[in-house]
Amino acid sequence: MTIDFLKKELSNILSKKRYDHSIRVLETALTLGKIYDGDLNKISTAALLHDYAKEFKREDLIKIAKEHFLSETEDYLENIEILHSYASAYIAKEIFKITDTEILSAIKYHTTGRKNMSLTEKIVYIADAIEPKRDYPHVEKIRDLALVNLNKAILLEVNKKIEYLVKGEFIIHINSIEMRNWLLKIS
Repeated sequence: MTIDFLKKELSNILSKKRYDHSIRVLETALTLGKIYDGDLNKISTAALLHDYAKEFKREDLIKIAKEHFLSETEDYLENIEILHSYASAYIAKEIFKITDTEILSAIKYHTTGRKNMSLTEKIVYIADAIEPKRDYPHVEKIRDLALVNLNKAILLEVNKKIEYLVKGEFIIHINSIEMRNWLLKIS
């Protein structure tokens, strides 16, 4: 399965806005993959497919989560911002026949992160957060930091994300908290 094939499949399922975002994530992830000597094939596949299910209907996301990821998602079934990543990993495995656990994990955890992330997971996670059209407080600092220290960039991003979620009184996925604490220990 080639990157061109995946791009074509994405263009058939995603809106132009979401497709363009996926391409920007791919480009950002490849830049980081080259800096950190990552597996560019794995990074490319995960970056392209990370939002495959982003525009699925809410009920379809909930159904996939309940049927295939209930133990990880039962406390978050109303949050499609989290569920779409699980559904995208499911589609990558079932439709595109991807069996590489690193690729599937990079897709599955691109929204929440998790402790003990692989290099591919880290790159896809942060590339999604800092692609060029992202515009939120501190994104430029996170972008700059990602070019020199991936762990510190992710730590800054997750700290700012948690701060935003706390202020908005939103639920914080336990994976994000565990990732933050893990990064503090290893950084």
